[in-house]
Order: sequence, then structure tokens, then C-alpha cells
Amino acid sequence: MDAVILENVTFNYLGAKEPALRNLNLRIKQGEIVGIFGPIGAGKTSLLRCLNGLIPYEFPGELKGRIIVDGLDVREHTINELVRHVGIVLSDPTAQIFSLSVFDDVSFGPLNMGLPPEKIEERVKWALKVTGLDGLEFRNPRELSGGQQQRLAIAGLLAMRPKILALDEPISMLDPIGKRSVLSAIQELRDKHGLTCIITESGTDLESVIGILDRVVLIDKGRVLLDDSPANAFTYNYEIFDKIGVGLPELVKIFAECIKQEENIHIPLTIDEAAELLEKFLEKFPVEYYRGKKEASKYASISREIQDNHIRRRPVISVRNLTFVYPNGVKALDNVNLDIYEGEMVGLIGQNGSGKTTLALNLVGVLKPTNPDAKIIVNGIDVVKSQVEDLCSHINYVFQNPDHQLFSKNVVEELSFGLKMKGLATSDIKERISEVLKTLDLEGHENDMIINLTKDLKTLVAIASLLVLKPKVLIVDEPTNGLDYQGAIHVMNVLSELRREGHTIIVIMHHMKLIAKYCDRVIVMKDGKILLDGPVHEVFMHEKELEEAALTPPPTVLLARKIKAIPDNVLTPEVVIPIIKEMMGEA
Repeated sequence: MDAVILENVTFNYLGAKEPALRNLNLRIKQGEIVGIFGPIGAGKTSLLRCLNGLIPYEFPGELKGRIIVDGLDVREHTINELVRHVGIVLSDPTAQIFSLSVFDDVSFGPLNMGLPPEKIEERVKWALKVTGLDGLEFRNPRELSGGQQQRLAIAGLLAMRPKILALDEPISMLDPIGKRSVLSAIQELRDKHGLTCIITESGTDLESVIGILDRVVLIDKGRVLLDDSPANAFTYNYEIFDKIGVGLPELVKIFAECIKQEENIHIPLTIDEAAELLEKFLEKFPVEYYRGKKEASKYASISREIQDNHIRRRPVISVRNLTFVYPNGVKALDNVNLDIYEGEMVGLIGQNGSGKTTLALNLVGVLKPTNPDAKIIVNGIDVVKSQVEDLCSHINYVFQNPDHQLFSKNVVEELSFGLKMKGLATSDIKERISEVLKTLDLEGHENDMIINLTKDLKTLVAIASLLVLKPKVLIVDEPTNGLDYQGAIHVMNVLSELRREGHTIIVIMHHMKLIAKYCDRVIVMKDGKILLDGPVHEVFMHEKELEEAALTPPPTVLLARKIKAIPDNVLTPEVVIPIIKEMMGEA
């Protein structure tokens, strides 16, 4: 039986030049878990809005075609009727959180379904457990971290157990273990209750999602380009993912470039399967590769360079005895001691609620330590004794949601604001803005309306609005959230270029493969303390400690450790692929 039917669906938002959906046809069977993949602007969110009547009732426009959800024609039923059949988690969790406690927010849906109190409590406790929110029942949702708020929005719908669950970029803000837990809960609901689930994904979390999918539907510009099983989609049509900007899972990239042309195999999607196939394949080549020699020495030299630089240079950030307790009694930071050096690109990672953002807000002076003996020195300035406005030319912070930071009408007004507040001359303002627009590849967007920008452009404008102030240190919180792979790479390349120009960059994120690709140092936080700190490849060797912090190394790292012939300290496909090709005699 089909749970969702879309026949010849075309939708054009009111005032839009081009349709968001174009003659789209899709059928999803009851009990299927389907991934809707595509770049930003492909039509994924519009497709989900069609399922519960948000299109066309809340988002006006011209809708053509037929939409059937759980046997109901969407045009013939109200949103209030449809939400009893399909639940949607939006990409911005704050739009779905409204109660004064976590428990009340999750229980709201089951309560309105008329369930008895014992059944409500049972469902709420289960939803909180699988989303990692147990123990936070009485916390105000507004006091949660962004990732915890995303967990809460998902928990609220899981507790309602709708027949159909539609999730829009549902795990973008979650730590790796949190992603695994939420996706496991979806599988459990499917297996026990026949749940039908639709998950949209733009590319940065493909590895996390594909393991639970029955089908992959790839869309772009409102059209379906591909509809197949994950195994077939990534074996026979992997080129199209890269072509439209979604990118490829790391394992797929490695096998597609090294082995697929050699043998007619299904490209593996799990670490264990990939390791087994790769071991068998490499046995055909008699080369005894130098595990721990050539590549290890390369990384050892990087490690020594970082350590030597630390000895030679004074830190641009120095933190001592930093503790921070929120008014509600939550100790977010517990005696943190930290040095960060000029020109580093540091990844700050840890599970949701580990203290990463609180640390960042203390570094920029928005929050002040709650212990009197704490010291925070940034570029020679005592942050504890300084006002925020006096620090913005030394250190600044980009919020994880750029919409919380941007407030002007257009790009040039946004970039001008801080400079005008500092009293710069008009000619100097124009010069700085022109320089930053060029640096961030934003030329031509000067007069674009902020509200109409894509997510990646909003992130870059938020960075630009601070970069014009010429801070020595830039902290960017979750810069790739909600971006497709192409957009994420664009933002990270920009940050990498800023680092090469002399800025110190700190990125807070949960995408371990981007940490591996761009950072030279990583700091792991857990329960408000620093758990690990060092060169990326060394920190990723500590799998047990990372697991404790709800983190896992990226797939390439895990694969390399299972293959005897490959150095176990490599980080990215860009390093592994040449090694494999060299063993095959192709180098």
C-alpha cells in the first residue's frame, strides 16, 4: 500500500520566477524509509510542505497535480486534519519549540491526541531517551544548545508516533552518536509500528543517513533525477551526485576512483563491508606498503611543526581556570585551560551541550566567567575586564544560525553597520567592504536582499560583517549546518583562505570529515572540560575517548585502521586514493 503519492505535482511560490517543483512523480510505500537527496534549492523542503498542507495553505502559490497522504487528498483536508497522519520536523527546530520545559514540549502532542496519562509518560520517556535528552526533562528549551533543540523537535514528533514522519535535514546539528541514536529510533518505529519515514539531506550527512534507507530519491530543480536502492544508486549513478553538488560518501568516493573501474562490484556503504572488499582487492598486488612510514612521517612532521610553533610563538588566546555556571545552576564550563596560537585552524568538537558555544561566548566577552580567578587573554587584551565593543577588532563570533545575526535590508548595509558604529570615514568603509566582498567571493551580491539569500550566502555575509572589522581571531559556530556539500566546501575554503592570510580560525562543528579535511588541530570537549587536544590525526586515534564524547572519526579514518597495507593515520579520501593507486602501480 502506498503511504504517499505525488502525481505530476508542480508548485510555484507566489511571486517566484521558477517553479519549486516541476511535474514531480513519487510513490512511497507504507513502512519504507526514503531519503530525498538534493542540493540547496532542489525542492526538498517544498516537497515535504506538500504532505501536510503547508503548501498551498500556509505558503501560497499555484499548485498542480495530485497529492495523496495516508489515503487522504491533501486538497480536501485541513492542516489540522493532516497533522494526525503526517508529522514534519522543520530544519529550524526553534520554530517548533514553545513550551516552558522539555517534558511539556514532548508531551504536548500526545496530550492533544487524548492519550491516557500513563501512555503519555511512557512515550515521552522513550522519546527523550532515544534522542539523548533524558535528564533534561525540566530544563527550559530555550536554555538548550542548538543541537539539543533539534533533538527536542524530533522527540516531540517521535512521541506522537505518526503513521508518516517527514524530517527536513533532521540531524545536521547533532553530534555523531546523536545522529546514530535518532536514526535507530526511526528504524525501531518502522519495525514495530510500520512507520513510513522521509528524510531530506543536502549532502554533508550522507554517511549517517544511507545506512537506514530503503530508497534514495535524488532531486534537483524540482525534478526527480534518480529513484533507486542506495546500493544501486551509489554503484551505478554516483557521478550524478557530484555533478549536482550533493557530493559522495567517503567510501563511495574511494571505491569509485580506485576499484569500480577495475571490477564489477557493488560499492560498499559500510565500514566493515568496505574493509573486507578492499583487503581482498589489495591482495592481488604484491606491493608491501609501508604502513607507518611514508605517510606517518608526513603527519609526524606536521605534528612537530605545530608543536614547534607553539614553543616559538606566544598564544593569541590564553585561557586559565575558566568556569561558567548559568543562572539555572548548569555548570557549562569547568576549569578550562587552553592556549590557541596565531594562524591555527582549530576544530572545537564535542557532543551537544558539552560547552563549546559557551566557551566561544566567553572568549568573545558576551558571557563572563562566574569564578573571580578566571583569566582570558585575547591578542593581549583582558577579555574579562573588557566590553564586547572593545573586543570586536580582536576576536568575533559567527552564530550557528546566521538569521540570528543578520538584521539589515541588504548585504552592503549589513557590512556597513559595524564600521559606521566605529566611526570610520565613508571612503574607508567602501574600501573595507570592497576588500571583504572580493575575499569571500561575494562580489555582485552587494545589493541582494538578505531575506532572499541562500543559507551558504547568509553564512558568508555573516562572516563578512565581522571580517570588515578585521578581527585577529574568528570563531564560526556550525558554519555548514543545512548546506549542501558544495556550499559547505565553499564556506570551509573561504575560512581556510582567511587562515592563510593570517587570521586564527576556530570552527565549531559536528562534521568530522570536514574537521579532518581542513583543521590542523582539534579540541574535544565533554561535560564542560577539555577531554582531548592535539593534531587531528592524533586525536582521532583515541576512539574510546571520542566515543565517550559522542563522537566518531570520519569513515576514511575508520577504514584505514582496518586495512593492513594502509597507514592508520590518514584522514581523507584525497590521501587514501593515491596510496591505493600507488599500490596498484598507477602512481
